[in-house]
Amino acid sequence: MHDRGMLKTWNDERGFGFIEVSGTGEEIFVHISEFPRGVRPQVGEFVSFTTVIKNGKQRAVGVGLPGRPSRQSSHASREAASAGSVFVFLVPLVVVSVVGIAAYQVIGALYWEMNPAAKARRDLATDAATGREPAFRCDQRKHCSQMRSCAEAVYFLDHCPGVMMDGDNDRKPCEEQLCL
Repeated sequence: MHDRGMLKTWNDERGFGFIEVSGTGEEIFVHISEFPRGVRPQVGEFVSFTTVIKNGKQRAVGVGLPGRPSRQSSHASREAASAGSVFVFLVPLVVVSVVGIAAYQVIGALYWEMNPAAKARRDLATDAATGREPAFRCDQRKHCSQMRSCAEAVYFLDHCPGVMMDGDNDRKPCEEQLCL
């Protein structure tokens, strides 16, 4: 049953008070959790409520404030809040993506700069895949001092028999002279 009354007392520190029921003068306990969210009750304010019995005592639940304007947001403001929440998610995602792509490119450039033998192999593989003739041909040269570039030393190590350019067998030729 829905009743009406007036908030007779309120203890803001403890979050409870008493409602005087209209017509009977009876006082019913009410807790702050029964008021609409974000509402601070005021003594003398008219309220509507449902009376229930909890733990053998009457309590007011589902308290409404007919004298106050509704705090529910309109459909338009809910859409605006929803759009705002999309931006809250999207903006950091875009920022993280851009930073990640930039970091990937920097790390990739550093890798090729620090591994000239790997870069030369990649370039030679690209040339072979596109059908280009290799810029180098096997001949009698076998030592690093006879090579003009790291790419040439890599080609000789990978394609020519009997070369002596990889003393530690790590597939990086001429590490101290050309492929630093």
